[in-house]
Amino acid sequence: MKLCKNFVLMLFCCLLTSLLIGCGKENISNQNNAITTVGYSVTDVTGTKLTFAEKPKRIISMSVGVDEILLDMLSPNRIMAVTYLADDPTISSVSAKAKAVQGRVKGNSAEEIMAMQPDLVIIPDWAGLNTVKTLRDMGIKVYVYKTPVSLKEIQDSINNIAYLVGEKETGLKMVEKMQAQLDKTKAIVDKVPADKRRCIVALSQMGAFGAKGTTFDDLCKHANIINGVALTGINKNESLSKEQIVAINPDVLLLPSWEATGKVELSTYVDEIKNDPAYINISAVRNNRLIHVHDNYLYSISQYAANAVDELARGVYPELYK
Repeated sequence: MKLCKNFVLMLFCCLLTSLLIGCGKENISNQNNAITTVGYSVTDVTGTKLTFAEKPKRIISMSVGVDEILLDMLSPNRIMAVTYLADDPTISSVSAKAKAVQGRVKGNSAEEIMAMQPDLVIIPDWAGLNTVKTLRDMGIKVYVYKTPVSLKEIQDSINNIAYLVGEKETGLKMVEKMQAQLDKTKAIVDKVPADKRRCIVALSQMGAFGAKGTTFDDLCKHANIINGVALTGINKNESLSKEQIVAINPDVLLLPSWEATGKVELSTYVDEIKNDPAYINISAVRNNRLIHVHDNYLYSISQYAANAVDELARGVYPELYK
């Protein structure tokens, strides 16, 4: 049980980290060769080439983002296992679809993964190369993907995974649908003049997040919102003090709707923010502009990130949606 809780925390931190960090380019992004019946090859972010004689049919996903991509892309009978967080609707957007998949991944146990006899394991670059090496030494095909930190990188990731599993056209359609949703939001929020844009600071139980160049920063750009944390110039490893948040004086505070450990009552957390003497005079608290976005969208690194842009826009500029 302790190990399981630790893994929950690790996955939550990595979901949050996807909003905080940037990484290098993935090697697969420019592969344009059509998949044929005689097989195809892909190269992952580690430079490892994987060759397939046919489309993989026993796939294991090792991250919530890939759970969401695969379950919208494939028949569930091609998926051996997803992460156990796929069942949690507060952090997964595919909890209903996940019921059709029997297997669950609750850690990085190579033995448990091997027992499922997968023909492909898709693992994020934050999971650790030791697990990757062990699985590859066992003869399992492992594809390591770059964690996206922008909406464009998310779209690239969808296309890359689609090519990987032999569903290129489905991936293109998913990206087109995601882009159409982003374009719809853009048409609305572009009505906000530059001098009327509102400033937001995003908070979690771990503190303020969303430094410049992170996924959250990109979500704000697409919603035509000023990201207050990015204005401070802090990097991903720095924390923001209450004094700095007061200095930003955000128009809106974004508060969490999901808590990783289950030990913190979120309503209590909201009350603490409202009644904190340090925050009582900032614009967001004075005007009661404390908003929530579904965290399964906010922390998503799949097509569902477009929903986060929509909800941010609606929360920050409600008058545009009346």
